[in-house]
Amino acid sequence: MSEPLVSVIVATRNRPDSLTRTVSLLTEQDLPAVDYEIVVVDDGSVPPVRLPCGASGPSLNLIRLDGTERSAARNAGAMAARGRVLVFVDDDMRVRKDFISQHLAAHRKWPMALVVGSIRLPSEAMSRPFVRFRQELEDGVVPGIPGPTPLRNFCAAGNMSIFRDLFREVSGFDPHIVSGEDQDFALRHNALGRQIVFWPQATAIHHDSALEIRAYCHRVEWGSKHLVQFSRRHPDWRDNIIRERVNSALRWGREPVSLSLRKAVKGILALKPFCEALFLIASTLERLAPDCQALDRIYQVLLGVHIRRGYREGARQYDRGASESQLLTAQPRQT
Repeated sequence: MSEPLVSVIVATRNRPDSLTRTVSLLTEQDLPAVDYEIVVVDDGSVPPVRLPCGASGPSLNLIRLDGTERSAARNAGAMAARGRVLVFVDDDMRVRKDFISQHLAAHRKWPMALVVGSIRLPSEAMSRPFVRFRQELEDGVVPGIPGPTPLRNFCAAGNMSIFRDLFREVSGFDPHIVSGEDQDFALRHNALGRQIVFWPQATAIHHDSALEIRAYCHRVEWGSKHLVQFSRRHPDWRDNIIRERVNSALRWGREPVSLSLRKAVKGILALKPFCEALFLIASTLERLAPDCQALDRIYQVLLGVHIRRGYREGARQYDRGASESQLLTAQPRQT
């Protein structure tokens, strides 16, 4: 059997309906079926994923893991891939028929690049004020024009592609980083003198479950907690310097008073009664004044509170683990 040109890698866990829709659209690409394969990495789903068995269409390959988290799951898919080009897609993405073709078009222009496609929220959800707010928020970290970007950490693992040999040369995703793993990959790729290309023609529609403020706050709190590992790995990266400064413990007298006050206010608002009051205000404004600036401000405050709470918890866990490791290392060997 000849090797396909492209391997599409989809890591998944416990989202069978979403995965089925994503895989179905990936089997309907405008490329000949022999030119690509789909590699699904089931990272501990209960019940286990089952793929359809069809005589036509691209090859469908399934790998089973026991909950290794998404970085290691994607790496496992890349190791099993036979294609020269790896395309990574999350299991809640919806893509057009030219999705893979657009990634290949970018690689023909920039063959040594990491190509990052566009990720959009569903158009039918744009009538909801939080979805509009979230899309604007996500657009703020995307390059303004297609092509090579100077943003060294720009990457979205849910819609990216790279030549298999280059992926392996960078050593893939760091399995110890499960939030910010795509930024870490981009920084290591860029450190080798290679380009990062934004190619919005390769569009994926993100049908996730965090399309209201409460669910999204829970997500960013989890992400911020696990982002500490990325921040400690790249302490001199400017975003991480800012992240650590605004989310570190209170340092009265050792930092600007305005920063200490902001931290203190976030700590108070993180208390359940105050946090629930903010969610109630947001819900009321969504009904009565969905386009008002006050609603966007409430969204920003809620996100800031949950980001700080997650980061503080992650920092405590990371520092506790580091201290325990140092203690074990420092203990004298028994004779």
